[in-house]
Amino acid sequence: MQDEDSRSHATCADLGEQNAINKSQPALFVRATIYNAPTQVPVLHLYQGTVIPVPILTELAAQLVAKERTDVSALSAPNEVLGFAFQYEDAVRAFGAFYDRMHHWYPIFSSETFDFYLEKLNSPLTPSSDACLLLLVAAIGSIAQCPSLTAAYNTRPDSQYISKALCMLPNVHFEFSLTSVQCLILLSVYYCFIAKPCQAHDYILMASSKAQALLKCRLFEDNERQSDFLRRSFWSILLIESDLSYHIDMPESNIWKFDDRILLPGVQTSWQPCHENQRKLLYSMRPTHSFGMPSDTVKAYFLAQIAMCRMVRRCTASVIVSQGQELYSPVVAMELTYQLDTWHNHLPSSIRFKHHDVTVALPVDFVERVSSSTTSSIIAVTGYLQMQYYLCLTGIYWPAVYNIISTGTLEAAPIADCKRFFESYYSFVITAASVIPNCPHNPWSIYANLFITTMTCFKGANDPCLRSTIQPDVRRCFAIVTELFKIGDAVNISPAIAKLGLILRERVLGAY
Repeated sequence: MQDEDSRSHATCADLGEQNAINKSQPALFVRATIYNAPTQVPVLHLYQGTVIPVPILTELAAQLVAKERTDVSALSAPNEVLGFAFQYEDAVRAFGAFYDRMHHWYPIFSSETFDFYLEKLNSPLTPSSDACLLLLVAAIGSIAQCPSLTAAYNTRPDSQYISKALCMLPNVHFEFSLTSVQCLILLSVYYCFIAKPCQAHDYILMASSKAQALLKCRLFEDNERQSDFLRRSFWSILLIESDLSYHIDMPESNIWKFDDRILLPGVQTSWQPCHENQRKLLYSMRPTHSFGMPSDTVKAYFLAQIAMCRMVRRCTASVIVSQGQELYSPVVAMELTYQLDTWHNHLPSSIRFKHHDVTVALPVDFVERVSSSTTSSIIAVTGYLQMQYYLCLTGIYWPAVYNIISTGTLEAAPIADCKRFFESYYSFVITAASVIPNCPHNPWSIYANLFITTMTCFKGANDPCLRSTIQPDVRRCFAIVTELFKIGDAVNISPAIAKLGLILRERVLGAY
């Protein structure tokens, strides 16, 4: 069974790298088109004002970055924290919370990590990458124990850990090691967790630079175990950087240059950050909580997410050039959709989701139900993959809607493909609504996706050619999204997310 799961994991990840098999002649043309795709048809990015020709959006991305960069009042500064000492039970609880809520998103640690953690708790905390790593796990875990992000900001249980960890950054920069890469990844994860995307982006670029240098030097060429940890770190960096820079025009580390050169992580060993017999200690500290996903499920999710990241990167390529003009291509869209559905069909049963039925009406109290519901980590990662599946579909079919908007004629694209865009948007929104409370690793990305897809869908839904084709629940999603921007924890923390919510309410609700 384990071998079968491993093959399924590998197949799922490979689908993101290779084109799906289709023996028809049009598909051969499609494969050439996807990787030589033009770029004039606007894609769903905040920093491309041509997507939504509204003056206020043209410089929006720069404004959001400026807001995030200049408002540092909620950030902890480096501080030596005189007299600091770990409290054993607090530190173990923090590790348990880190394992329970964060490790499966970016599984960069080995099963010896908890041993290392316990050993360091009883040792002098001299500045080093090892000590910094310990402090960062404790900082993230202490926030993960809080009932909400707002509660974490009110109590700041992480402050002594993160302040002392930041003082050790010179040691992290100085060291050329896997541990130093892991420290920089965790710093990015920490800032993602507290809804500070710009700071998270700074550290993931540093992590990417150091990881690329380690890979180029082939430092672990004779150590397969260390090489595998480095590969897991590399793919975690790629996922985080892609999430953070997808909507805002931020500097890039050129990590995608290595996409087809770095092997996927191996699936033969455990990906848990502790040994199985150590889970009893974690249970004893937090008996009401379950800890972590099964190792095979962690592997399945991580490899599926890598494949999805590759597909999202090319999902807006459903256009061709004809007589110097870019046109929506139903054939290319069909091939991309086929690849996406093949990815879904190869997901292991533990994380395979069901498709939404757009004909089923949403309950009146839909937002209240999903915003207060917490789920297991397996349901959380499954929902996250489902959300990205529908996000990818909106990217594939957006050019069809855009062609009709820009030409003013229904003949510019098949109406069925336009309907597919609106149905995908509907499914994306209702999935994202349930994902927000249960996927703390990057709230910024989820809100940015909700904003830009809603603005584009709103424009399409109000186009004279398309208005009559929109189902009522699609329009209801506009109100649902504005509600999510009012009640979400991250909205109270991030000035950029709050700004997006304000623009959305003025634009969408003001039209009714």
